[in-house]
Amino acid sequence: MLLDPTVRKTLTEEGMEEACRGLVLAVSGGADSMAMLGWYASRTPSYPLTVAHVHHGLRPESDGEEELVRRQCELFGIPCRVLHTDVRREMLHGETVESAARRLRYAFLRQVALDVGASHLATAHTMDDQAETVLLHLIHGAGLRGLCGILPKRTEEGITLIRPLIRCSRSATEAFCEEQGIAYALDSSNEDLSYTRNRIRHEVLPTLRKINPNISAALGRTATSLQGYQRAAQFRAETFLSAQSEALSADRLKTLPESDRAEVLRLMFERKGKTLSAEQTAQALGLLEKEEGTVEFDRRWRLHLGQNCLTLTENAPARFVEPMIVTEETLLPDGRILGLIPTVATEENRGALFIAPLPLTLRTRRAGDKISTAGGTKSLAKRMMELKIPAHKRDDLLLLADGRTVIWCEGVGISETHKPTLGKQGYFPLLSEK
Repeated sequence: MLLDPTVRKTLTEEGMEEACRGLVLAVSGGADSMAMLGWYASRTPSYPLTVAHVHHGLRPESDGEEELVRRQCELFGIPCRVLHTDVRREMLHGETVESAARRLRYAFLRQVALDVGASHLATAHTMDDQAETVLLHLIHGAGLRGLCGILPKRTEEGITLIRPLIRCSRSATEAFCEEQGIAYALDSSNEDLSYTRNRIRHEVLPTLRKINPNISAALGRTATSLQGYQRAAQFRAETFLSAQSEALSADRLKTLPESDRAEVLRLMFERKGKTLSAEQTAQALGLLEKEEGTVEFDRRWRLHLGQNCLTLTENAPARFVEPMIVTEETLLPDGRILGLIPTVATEENRGALFIAPLPLTLRTRRAGDKISTAGGTKSLAKRMMELKIPAHKRDDLLLLADGRTVIWCEGVGISETHKPTLGKQGYFPLLSEK
């Protein structure tokens, strides 16, 4: 399988470059992500590229991987942003190492995209990753959505995530790197069979290949086919909801097949910002079998059935009434986490770091707030207008301040006078979901 024509076809068929104003490439240093970096560098797209790399602090070879990525970015002339973090230290209660690493990684990728004004993020998931994911979800009893596997494209909070290599095999990325003379790293953790995904990769898939040598491609086609059914189910759910008021008619909802009922309920919650798990979906469906009742989810969402009407209400999330003092990691009242991650300033990351003594005050904006920019000190209100931040969001954006001095503001960035000099340690502000 040749990588170049496959990627080009995927980009076209999935509309991955539509309205692209800049692309952040997630590059770990492995063959897949280095092939993606090499392919984009050789293509010279019309939109700007930025590389983002996360040093998770989990393996001794992480230093070498960072150096490998930095060196290749220098050769290609592509700016590189690097996050140094200690995943084990940043783990939340009940999190696994893998889930914590993923949370930190995607929060960093989104932050980089916001910092550089990119509309798209790209990860180097391949056809083999897709096969592993479909099998993993199948083993755990996933429904239609889960068996769709890794979506080639999805948009969330204004950022479009794309997987341009999703139809390429892992062997194709390795061959591309060898042809182009691009060095890549081997991740030793991929051999650890204590991880379920690695057992699927090294034990289950090799067995299935004895039955079907092209099992990864077959599972990829299955996922693509199911994605079509999922899109159709979502269209039916959107059509149903568009004909309803805020309160749904329980009787009308019951006329739908159960799978469509489930899709309507999931979409109803998603529009409010909540993703239903399979268990929660079953609870919501179970409520329809009653005359009346209420189901509560995550102590925040209430689904109520009464007088043939199904209504979803949200308890108002905690708001910042009083400023609060923050240190390197703080759980916020709205459930998010603010991490201030110590990072050494380089040419690539200096603009995303601040230097200031901790603790600092976290609050929302006040009249008269100002922030230092490359063009001089400006009122925070004016800077938000320049950045086209919607007016209804401005009062809810968080900022870090030392007294009345604004150091960082969510969606605005770092005060110019608080950026560290090269080689000095600063803090990278990272907002992530719990």
